[in-house]
Amino acid sequence: MREHVLAETANVISAKKCIAYLQQRPKTEMVGMGLLHGAPGLGKTRFARRLAYYNDYIYLRLEASMTAKSFAQQLLRLLHYRYALDNASFHGSTNKLFRRCISILQSNPDAVIIIDEIDYAFTQPVLLGSIRDIVDETIAVVVLVGMKDAREKLLRANSHYFDRCNYFYEFKRLSRLDVELVCKEISEVKMKPDLLTYIHKTTRGNIRQIIKIIEAVEKVSAREQLSIAALNDLLGDKGTTDAT
Repeated sequence: MREHVLAETANVISAKKCIAYLQQRPKTEMVGMGLLHGAPGLGKTRFARRLAYYNDYIYLRLEASMTAKSFAQQLLRLLHYRYALDNASFHGSTNKLFRRCISILQSNPDAVIIIDEIDYAFTQPVLLGSIRDIVDETIAVVVLVGMKDAREKLLRANSHYFDRCNYFYEFKRLSRLDVELVCKEISEVKMKPDLLTYIHKTTRGNIRQIIKIIEAVEKVSAREQLSIAALNDLLGDKGTTDAT
């Protein structure tokens, strides 16, 4: 399986448009915040991590136990690494750590920060306010990534915060064409149309399940020395049930 590949599915194309729009916005008139959201398994985190990896964006995943201070510490570490800054202490008050983050971002106006699992911040006003202050005090692009109802939760948490979001996109289930593209880009084994149709129907466009089946197809193909796999090749394998 080819790792770190980001197939240009409809979701990927639309999510990239979100970032491009925020990068090209009139920066003195609009803040650079957007929200990508959707049900589990549709590739939001996969997209965020790979896009950050290929473009030197800053990727930060929130955790349930994260506070405003630990968020500032983690962001400061990532900023130091991204911009190859001298080693520095990552200790001090929340405000001191956060002000250092702001200073670095003001010196690097083209920064793009992707904050995953934003749902964890909705019940923490201070943490949510810290992220808001980033877009208010800098011209960095900040892309939030959350669950399907993240848009509604953000509105309930803070309507003024919601108004700062200038782009929303909801990830959708992958189409049959998207499934074919993902399998072509990621799998080391070519797949016949009947197998691709089966994968689309069985997974209902869930990319996590698609990846599991690709792995199963590659194992069967390696064992049977297949260069191209058909549906019968997969269904004849006893391990298929676990993969699907």
